[in-house]
Amino acid sequence: MARKTLLRFVSAGALLSLALSACNLPRETDVPTQAGGALYTSAAQTVSAQLTQAVGGDIDPIRTATPERTPTSSGVPEPTTPVSLTSPTVTEVPCDRATFIKDVNYPDGVDLSPGEAFRKTWRLKNIGSCTWTSGYSLVFDQGDAMKGPASKRLASEDVEPGETVDVSVDLQAPEEAGTYQGFWKLRNPSGQVFGTGEDGSKAFWVKIDVVEGSE
Repeated sequence: MARKTLLRFVSAGALLSLALSACNLPRETDVPTQAGGALYTSAAQTVSAQLTQAVGGDIDPIRTATPERTPTSSGVPEPTTPVSLTSPTVTEVPCDRATFIKDVNYPDGVDLSPGEAFRKTWRLKNIGSCTWTSGYSLVFDQGDAMKGPASKRLASEDVEPGETVDVSVDLQAPEEAGTYQGFWKLRNPSGQVFGTGEDGSKAFWVKIDVVEGSE
């Protein structure tokens, strides 16, 4: 009886030993991945070093790759769009154009005696692109002529673009009391009349009041 008990105990111990040994055996899923990763990294570094040495060691073969242009639906890369350069707009300055600066004397509404002679003077500026030569004239346009000439030479010297000039004309107040106004313009050697303003159509004028007993 005691012998059978001993055999059972020995058999149970052997089975337990075999089970414990089986738990310690290596499995396929327990293969470490770190060693494989290190091996792959080492191989990549070796290839990179060889490529660097092949080009002289100054160029990174990964970073110097030239990116390709994105192809269109037809497979042909899109062409580079040229830069359009526009020229600045140039405003052409008219040949003959004047601007009124001021009345040098006899401002608007000045009182004069009947029949009084006077010399009216305006200050004008040449804002055109042409020089006012001796061929330019001061001409009566409309209104009260006050015994002034139909035209007279504009200036004794040339007036360059951007320069100013004092233009004068001899006039005489009418004999009757009242307000009188005469309009004047300029004329070029070709006979074209021009004045002031943006379009050169405005005249400059003289305006007086004839008053009895005025000194």
